[in-house]
Amino acid sequence: MQRHEDNGVVLLCDFCHSEWDQVKPMIEGHHGSIICLDCLKQARAGSHGGLVPFKCSMCLREPLPTKMLHWEKNGAIICGDCIKQAAKAFAKDPDTDFTDD
Repeated sequence: MQRHEDNGVVLLCDFCHSEWDQVKPMIEGHHGSIICLDCLKQARAGSHGGLVPFKCSMCLREPLPTKMLHWEKNGAIICGDCIKQAAKAFAKDPDTDFTDD
């Protein structure tokens, strides 16, 4: 997510709307979608299946099947595939203490 201001563009996590300060770890999906490490941790712990097909905010695939694991916050949804992919990327980042286990 992006917010345009007079002095430039501010990048925000699509899920918690926190600003990227170049310190907080974040990963970008398609077309500027972003998830921070804190939200990814919540997504891994709280992902579930649902009742209706959905669109993933990160990979933009739609409609995804109702049974596919996903997590939603503030109207943004991340699918189980993107949760796994983001977790692997954060685990490879030497600047984070995240492990993908």
